[in-house]
Amino acid sequence: MNIRTLFSTSSTFQLHSILQIFLGLAVSIFTLRLGAGIFAFRAANKLERPTYQVIKRLPAGDRSKQFVEIRKYDPYLIAETTVDESSMRKAGGKGFGKCASYIFGQNISNNKLENENSQEKMQMTAPVRSVGEVSNNNTSEKMAMTAPVRSVATNKAKKTKISFVIGSKYNLKTVPKPKDPAVKVKTVNEHCLAAVTFSGPPPSDERITKERDLILQTLEKEGIKAKGKETMVYGYHDPVITPNFLRRNEVAVMVDGKVV
Repeated sequence: MNIRTLFSTSSTFQLHSILQIFLGLAVSIFTLRLGAGIFAFRAANKLERPTYQVIKRLPAGDRSKQFVEIRKYDPYLIAETTVDESSMRKAGGKGFGKCASYIFGQNISNNKLENENSQEKMQMTAPVRSVGEVSNNNTSEKMAMTAPVRSVATNKAKKTKISFVIGSKYNLKTVPKPKDPAVKVKTVNEHCLAAVTFSGPPPSDERITKERDLILQTLEKEGIKAKGKETMVYGYHDPVITPNFLRRNEVAVMVDGKVV
């Protein structure tokens, strides 16, 4: 074996070893990432959510495995902030921090056993809700949107409401008061929604509009009337750790419960 062949064989062996090392690291990182994502997914599924009853399940157009659910929700509380942003996806990033800060302690406890200015760390819930206005692909009419971490806004509104659901252990008398005046605690009264569920990353404004149009077309076929102009987008899992194929997203519109 000459020197040139020896060096060639040695270089090939070193390159093969380096590739094996990088491949091993990539597999390890992927395994850790997937494990963390599954853990986050399971943890999110254990969070308290608003209670509702499924009244009907309607075939969603030509999507054979997807349905539009008609749901009746019980009342619940939310912590809400309004963001000067027409894009619902962008608004989520801006409003999330304010609502999260309130939940995690930027509040004044109403617990009489605590000090007057004491803070209270509240339990996380799901989903994260967004409410804004969306454009209708089929007509020139402009429409709007809501969601427990939702739409293309009209030129008139350019605002989106982001909110967290507050745990059922609280009522308006016992719930902590937000320190940030931009965060408001409100009651969401009993209502009916038509919702479609899908997996993936937080939906783009185009995806939200597409799903909303599908819901409205389905409701029209069934003779069910949409109520108001709001569209809701619900995100049940974090957008960073949980793998997209496990994330649950929903787009919904209010419906008249009297005609369901």
